[in-house]
Amino acid sequence: MVISGTLTMFAGGFIWPIFAPFVRTEFTASLQLVGFAVSGYFLLRMFTEFPIGVLSDRMGPRLPLIVGRVFAVIGAYLCYRTTNIWMLIVARMIWGMGDASFFCIGMSYVSRLFPAEKRGRAMGIFQAVEMVGSFMGQTIGGYVAAVYGPRLNFLLTTIVAVIALISVTMIRGNNSTMKISNKKVSLIPTREEMKKVLSKTLIVACIINLVTMMINSGLLGTILPIYATENLGLPLTQYALLVSASTIGSISGNLIGGALSDKMGRKKILLIGFAIGALSIFGITIFPSFIPLLVMMFFKGIFWGIVYGVVPAYIADAVPDEVRGIGIGTFRTFMDLGGLVGPMVMTSIVAGFGGAQGYVYSFYFGVATIIALIGLTMTLKDTTGKSVTVH
Repeated sequence: MVISGTLTMFAGGFIWPIFAPFVRTEFTASLQLVGFAVSGYFLLRMFTEFPIGVLSDRMGPRLPLIVGRVFAVIGAYLCYRTTNIWMLIVARMIWGMGDASFFCIGMSYVSRLFPAEKRGRAMGIFQAVEMVGSFMGQTIGGYVAAVYGPRLNFLLTTIVAVIALISVTMIRGNNSTMKISNKKVSLIPTREEMKKVLSKTLIVACIINLVTMMINSGLLGTILPIYATENLGLPLTQYALLVSASTIGSISGNLIGGALSDKMGRKKILLIGFAIGALSIFGITIFPSFIPLLVMMFFKGIFWGIVYGVVPAYIADAVPDEVRGIGIGTFRTFMDLGGLVGPMVMTSIVAGFGGAQGYVYSFYFGVATIIALIGLTMTLKDTTGKSVTVH
């Protein structure tokens, strides 16, 4: 799972920093169309996460993982070949469906391998190692795009996706600690299963994921690269380094956040992460030069790493083992919804205000939403791995 995840994240990182500028220049797209192209990755993925979670509970991880990697290979290759913006968007939709299977199943699978008192640290380590792949992809991808043109990135990503496909075929069935239902395989959960899943913790976690993904995809995946390269005049290679700094922060946030949440409580660590996120995103509006932006992006990454590592552990604590795939699938569906609407919301804010000020207001909006999440998180009960009954 670690090898497959690292390869998958490497492929995503190879594309993430250059995608919005690629669409902007290669297809002479408007800012709103760029936002829609970025959102395309999440459109079908959003509707895929939940049924994948149900399937993983009932038939195990292997087959859904293999099918997902096949979709990723197809999507990456179509992105390389197409010269039509709408075909590019369709290809990203296919790619997103493929990645949904890995990320959804990966979270639920790893959460089942460890008891509650070790779960936060284990998931943090798993996702941090994945992000090392993303860091490598972002660093190398920016260089390849600058020297050889961004289209080559998609061809190389296709090759990596094929290797990831081969690696997931080595996963054999389920771990012995899993409790997979013997019922007939169905994409629709029963009423009893949904009663076990739905709770205040899950609902709040879904809202947190929706908002933070709006920020990550809309603000930092769509607006920031254009703001940095067009308004601040940074070359694409420097912007790729900014994204790499953010990924290093995400790795740190996953490792530190996951481990500390086991000892100090999920709620406390989440609140610290939100505070770091609000300050770092506000800082991006203040500093126009490369080095200070590098620091802000590092701390922005810590914010995302904490959220990405701690919130799934929070859900795993609250959801019984036999329906954990459904819980993670629900949580990730809202994450994908944030990825879908985030670029469109943020580009609309920029277009509405216009000029450089429009970019600044989009960052202010991101800060305001994080502050709202702090208030929402305060309503949750705190948990640590030691305080949770293992299902």
